[in-house]
Amino acid sequence: MAVYKPTRKGDASKFYICEFVYQGKRFQESTGATSKTVAKEYEKRRKAELERAAAGMPTEQKAARIRTVNDVVTSYLAGYKLSHRPKSVLFAEGRLNRVKKSLGGVVLSDLTDDCIREYVRQRQGAKISGRTINMEIGELSRAIGRTWRELWPRVKKLEERKDVGRALSPEEQRRLLDCLATSKSPILRTIVPMLLLTGMRAGEAISLRWVQVDLLAGTITVGRAKTSNGTGRVIPINDDLAHVLANHRAWFVERFGEPLPDHCVFPWGPGEPTDPTRHAAQLKRSWGELRKRSGVSCRLHDLRHTFATGMAERGVSEGTMLALMGHMSRAMLERYSHIRMTAKRDAVAGAMLRPKTENSGVVPVEVPVVAATLRPQ
Repeated sequence: MAVYKPTRKGDASKFYICEFVYQGKRFQESTGATSKTVAKEYEKRRKAELERAAAGMPTEQKAARIRTVNDVVTSYLAGYKLSHRPKSVLFAEGRLNRVKKSLGGVVLSDLTDDCIREYVRQRQGAKISGRTINMEIGELSRAIGRTWRELWPRVKKLEERKDVGRALSPEEQRRLLDCLATSKSPILRTIVPMLLLTGMRAGEAISLRWVQVDLLAGTITVGRAKTSNGTGRVIPINDDLAHVLANHRAWFVERFGEPLPDHCVFPWGPGEPTDPTRHAAQLKRSWGELRKRSGVSCRLHDLRHTFATGMAERGVSEGTMLALMGHMSRAMLERYSHIRMTAKRDAVAGAMLRPKTENSGVVPVEVPVVAATLRPQ
């Protein structure tokens, strides 16, 4: 049993040969590999294949016996596209494309703990966050078909920031809304208030169709969402949002005529909206201009954080918050609600070293739960 490079006419072959005896029969064949490590892996898999064949079990195709990260990722993504949403596919492709650039040529047998550690060091050197690196390696493990712990038990996941995302202050909301009134984008003028008043994800709002918006019943039915709990959830429309949506509908009717149920609430267009059968692609440019003019540095997703925080500060029950946000766990909900310092000060203002008794004549004051408004008081 051996792995070697044969010499022909004074020159060594580029590819390694494996030679061994199995059940009295001699096997000698090219591994098609220029690396000795890969050649040994080929020999090992070839013998395992012969054992499976002798036992009457199906064998793998030759092309699948020695696989690199590129091979695994390509096969995984091809199957992934068949059963996942386009956004999920884009996420997987984005994470795995980065992995392929660094580890694409590495065979699976060489994808050791040390190899993964080196990948982590490279990504950290490029100032990439721990969360992003964890997602890249996690997606790689799913492509291979085994868990992170099984593949690289000595490589721990990196710490992830828990303070990503923030709630806008009332003053920041006012500045944002004041500048929004003069925005040239009819889509942005509606979608920003909608996110502040519903806590919807930007993708959920942009993909809305008129059949999902019932102005008479005062509800919005969310379509396919990121989580199963979020899909199909019904969000009430309050007075502020009803006014915003009524104005948006009037603009839509003036431009496209009476909306059909399948028409998009936020139509597509390279500049001005032109096609109501397709939803808008992105708001990057108009959103960037709004932030610059208002002087508010935040992400569009922070409007969702702001909505969750407002609910928490008003004392909305956890169950109601989970239902409106479309979350599946309390831990995820906590990531979105950031109790602001003003609310914290109000909460501790009533704390006393010597609480007054009922006989003192002081009546406890209840803090009312106020409905969400577009312009915080």
